[in-house]
Amino acid sequence: MTDTAANAAADTAAARISAALHTAVTTPGDRAAAWHVAELIAADWSDRPLTATAADGYTDADLDTAAADLGHPLPAALREALKLFGRRDDLTRNQDPLATPKDLEIYEGALTFRDENQGVCTWGVLLADLHQEDPPTYLRPDLADKAEEKWLPWTDKLSLALVEALITETIIGDDEDLTAAWQPRPGDGRPEETGLTALPCIQPDWYKTAWYVGDDILAHVADGAWISVRARSPEALLTYTLTPHN
Repeated sequence: MTDTAANAAADTAAARISAALHTAVTTPGDRAAAWHVAELIAADWSDRPLTATAADGYTDADLDTAAADLGHPLPAALREALKLFGRRDDLTRNQDPLATPKDLEIYEGALTFRDENQGVCTWGVLLADLHQEDPPTYLRPDLADKAEEKWLPWTDKLSLALVEALITETIIGDDEDLTAAWQPRPGDGRPEETGLTALPCIQPDWYKTAWYVGDDILAHVADGAWISVRARSPEALLTYTLTPHN
């Protein structure tokens, strides 16, 4: 590949998102990298980019009120995310909603910031970690035997959990002309074989999920059993759904 071709490849939408997420995952203390991923996703995969205005995020006053009501501080990463994209329901609340400041709760020793829509699980930050700017996050499944419930490690940084939520909710968006989901079909190949780029892993290995991006497709594969995709156009979605892949 020539230098010109390499530079062109590196400047694709897929390459920009992949590079930004890699930086966010691998660079300690770099929350700005995570928010850059959010900005790229919004710009490339939603109706409008993030604007750093009240139309997209909450104010410091909103967040101060929430912290006072809870009786606990909000980590810097959570405040920054809610200020950047907390009001963007299209990016954060299509299925498993990110909490608004008023919806933040204390539950079983943690500050919860996101709930599965059918109550299957919740995501949170342990109260003991709230003094950290970008603390680790945990997932707590809702089990029939409550004695078996516990907080399971999710991400090592809250900023990554919030970006993961944004990517997930963006894919699940309610625009039927641009989104689809299905079970893998016999004989399907891997997403990489259809020209998609595997994104750096955010969730723990036990969750068995993977993200892929192309210039026209954003895809999520859950445990090899379910594929969700968002396309830039109805034509791109039709082309991809008719192509065998996993």
